[in-house]
Amino acid sequence: MATNNERVGIALSALSEGMKDYVEKKIKTIHRDRWVSIVSSSFRDDRSRVSEDGKSIDWDAHALLTVMWDQWNSIFRHDLGHAERSLVSELREYRNRWAHQQPFDFDDAYRTLDSVRRLLEAAKAPNVAVVNAEKLDLLESFVAEAVNTQLMNTAFHRNKYWVILIYSLCCLALVGFIYVYGHGSIAPTVGVIALVFVYLVYQQFKLEPPLLYGPRECQRCHRIIYRRDCPYCANP
Repeated sequence: MATNNERVGIALSALSEGMKDYVEKKIKTIHRDRWVSIVSSSFRDDRSRVSEDGKSIDWDAHALLTVMWDQWNSIFRHDLGHAERSLVSELREYRNRWAHQQPFDFDDAYRTLDSVRRLLEAAKAPNVAVVNAEKLDLLESFVAEAVNTQLMNTAFHRNKYWVILIYSLCCLALVGFIYVYGHGSIAPTVGVIALVFVYLVYQQFKLEPPLLYGPRECQRCHRIIYRRDCPYCANP
């Protein structure tokens, strides 16, 4: 199963693949033969994106988003609106975080995928379905994990209360037995037994559900797994 950072990388790759023809077409329409020099000016000190013959650009997410942001007023605002400009700004930030290997939680990963999808849709890119499928897969995995965790916690707490009930019944049975059949002073014995069971019950209340609660079925491949992440889905 892909990590959140890997999903962000997939989204950024899909962005560059789906938007490069659109971006080139719009720039060539305005600047014609000068389009490469106009684009390369957005890269400032990084000229390695221009091909050796000077006729093409090595597009990636960073290059696309940088050029779209720099050339927005002169080129892209005629077809795209303020919402898409905000998406470009947002995706530049997420791309920089991803390039510096900063961790992405579910919210940020889902937001990145959704923003990429929206920008691709606005440009009528052909690979919108790829990003949408990745977004839905992330959501499905998150919901399955949340539901599974809730089920495990519910089962854990249910079992915990059964243990507490059994401890309480055993304590009452022992104390009653000592009262009926005990000889001499039984107060110290009853006190010790009561304290032991009070301690055991207290430990049960303090007990937190384990992160991994035994074998369970993976929600995706339906195999039995013993830890949070499915090794079968991670290494198909």
